[in-house]
Amino acid sequence: MNSMNIIVANSVGIDRGGYHMVHVPSRWSLGVKNFTNCGYYPWELAYTSSLLKRETRHHVKFMDGVLHGWDFETYFTYASTEKPDWLIMESSTRTIREDLRLAAALKEAFGTQLIFTGQHPMAHPEEVLKVADYVCIGEYEFTVLDLIQGKNPKKLAGVHPNARGSLIDINALPFPEDDDVRRVDYHEPNCRYKQIQMYSSRGCPRRCNFCAAATLYYDELNWRPRNVASVVEEIRTLHEKYPEMEGVFFDEEVHNIKRSFNISLARAIRSAGLDHLKYEAMCEYASLDEEALEEMRSAGYYKIRFGIETGSDKVAEKMTLGKKHDLDKLRSMVKFGKSLGMLFYGTISIGGLGSSREEDQKTVDLVYEMASKGWLDEIQVSINTPQPGTDFYNSCMEESLLTTPTSWEGFDGNGQVVVHYPHYPAEEIQANFKKALSAFDLGKEKAQSRAFSNTAKSSFNLIPDGARVLVLRSVRNWMIRLILENLNKKTHADLLGQNVSAKDLEDLEGLNQIYSYGLGFFSAESIPTDLIENLRNQQYDFVLVPVANNHLQGYQNVLEVAKMILPEDILHVYPEGCLQPVSDLPVAI
Repeated sequence: MNSMNIIVANSVGIDRGGYHMVHVPSRWSLGVKNFTNCGYYPWELAYTSSLLKRETRHHVKFMDGVLHGWDFETYFTYASTEKPDWLIMESSTRTIREDLRLAAALKEAFGTQLIFTGQHPMAHPEEVLKVADYVCIGEYEFTVLDLIQGKNPKKLAGVHPNARGSLIDINALPFPEDDDVRRVDYHEPNCRYKQIQMYSSRGCPRRCNFCAAATLYYDELNWRPRNVASVVEEIRTLHEKYPEMEGVFFDEEVHNIKRSFNISLARAIRSAGLDHLKYEAMCEYASLDEEALEEMRSAGYYKIRFGIETGSDKVAEKMTLGKKHDLDKLRSMVKFGKSLGMLFYGTISIGGLGSSREEDQKTVDLVYEMASKGWLDEIQVSINTPQPGTDFYNSCMEESLLTTPTSWEGFDGNGQVVVHYPHYPAEEIQANFKKALSAFDLGKEKAQSRAFSNTAKSSFNLIPDGARVLVLRSVRNWMIRLILENLNKKTHADLLGQNVSAKDLEDLEGLNQIYSYGLGFFSAESIPTDLIENLRNQQYDFVLVPVANNHLQGYQNVLEVAKMILPEDILHVYPEGCLQPVSDLPVAI
């Protein structure tokens, strides 16, 4: 077989509306204005690329428009240099229109054959096949390899309209490649350390009605761990390749279904001398126990993430959370974990099936309870979004609950509501979404106030009496409030942030002026030129850049904005209340 040029491609990074894509295949991808700093490693694509490079002699190039923030034109330019014979692209509902546009352009220019996979193509293969040549369903790595090797697609399991193939042996996969797109360049801003993303398992034994993983990728209740020795070897390999690496984020469906695996992995990490690294994992709290938490903590695990989803038993039943939902277990495990010094990150969704104003208020109350007790350190709040192909989507279609069934740009959970409940209108869902975020901020402020203030007593001495200070709203509001509360009352303090944050902060004592720049995250292009000029005219002595991690990834754009204002000095503020000049090495947190 002649050598072919093959592109393995993640989604287009910026759509025609100027929204940057955050591509999360098993959950819901979303679009955010002016935000290029969130990178979730595209696992299945990376494994596919690595497999093709190992098993074929073709020229394989792995490209990620999301990581690089490429719009259609830029992506097409880069892809065209390869003159691809094949394009293998993973796509989501949020990104499907731009992804098909790119694929069609390459097909027209080079006759490229198109293989599409991912959440949306699996759910709507006939729509995608209007452009694509093939749609792969289920776990697709070996199916793609079979297609590229010339096997008959009509006889291949996993190629639509054929049945999906059997679940794969994940230990048969090579390590995801790290040459074309380096794994160390991906980062999730809520990781406090410079952590590389890894899989130690695949699958999930639950079938939450909003999750694409069990429904589309696996279609059965399952969970498969990797060989412990292989996981440890991958950690060692990555650490040798990237000495700057500070830890690992096990960002998989669920890290801890099998207790014996969890304990064995923790002990193997210690035995290998890799327990000096910082580990974070997506877990199921209902499957945790005290022994497993102790073993994980001793191996260097510092933070656990879990899906709380809802504070309502009624909503949990409708969302088919099953054994995953046990609020008494949640409280006991978090309380015990905090005694070991662990941090906890909870994911919350508003507006899921079974929700109402009253039921979602229970979720808001739970968020405040856990944050105010110091049990919940970080949070992700989403509007529960019925991704095509999920049980939630199918229920919404059956009950005619979707406001715009095929307006795919709205299916991102980032403040947009596509479900219309007669008893619970969109504006009330959005209000509870904002209330959940505010509840976390108020609770976190209460829990963190004393510790933050104790550090600030000495740290904030860097700012003299009478100084003119501009605080950038680059973190959650709880931290902004504590910063402003701990500034010397003789300080002239202003704030720059999004329009949406201004109302929540306008009541702060000691805050002189709030400047709003519009929508999206901080970046040079977000801030109007006349606003920058106005801020320069204020002649600030200090601009404060609050940060949520010690490696400062995700805050480069914020720092760029700070420099544009031309203050006398720029200072980082860390979550523990430490104030530090940007010229100094990052603090350890």
